[in-house]
Amino acid sequence: MRRTISKLLVVGAHGDDETLGAGGTIARLADEGVIVSLCILTNDDGSRSATGAGVVNRTDAIELAAKTLGVERVRVNEFGDNRLDTVSHLELNRVVEQEVRDFEPDTIFTTSMCDLSTDHALVSRAARVAGRPGKGSVREVRTFEIRSATDVGEASGLPVTFRPNYWQLLDETHVARKIEALRAYGKELEPWPHPRSERGVRALAEYRGSQISAGLAEAFEIVRIVH
Repeated sequence: MRRTISKLLVVGAHGDDETLGAGGTIARLADEGVIVSLCILTNDDGSRSATGAGVVNRTDAIELAAKTLGVERVRVNEFGDNRLDTVSHLELNRVVEQEVRDFEPDTIFTTSMCDLSTDHALVSRAARVAGRPGKGSVREVRTFEIRSATDVGEASGLPVTFRPNYWQLLDETHVARKIEALRAYGKELEPWPHPRSERGVRALAEYRGSQISAGLAEAFEIVRIVH
């Protein structure tokens, strides 16, 4: 029997994580009346400074993407991109735990600990701590994949890989909104054949759909679920 989601908290390290990983599902759930809140831990694209590009605050882009997907509540923190390993784990835990106390979600979506990105792995751990049993309202925790991070982890030989055990069916409108939300991030969109391209986003939705003999889908790994 399918468990009904009422309040969903999506926790990501960077603006665009939520869209790449679960944008179609967020759009579908919002359409179905689920109240969605977004918590992003970093607010810049500071890793670009190493290539000579200027650092850009991404708060406006995050809020625009969230609006496109139907997210009702957005919280953007001010930690630095690709610098979450300089922040104590306790501090990261406290941020996400406060979100759980304030919003009281029954479900958390977050990044995978299988990703090559250290930021993603740290945020995934903090979300799991915040959603641990007996400490709040959370009944389900699941992780999503981010192509260009999850797949790179697989290709780099990380010992643990993303193994989906839940597929969310999507309509064309959900994938279209996911792509529209991704456009809010501008330079983060790449040309094909990069997985973070519009064509790459659609290709992944088609691939995940094909795994379950359906047209379009997003895949998740259930960490814990309580019916």
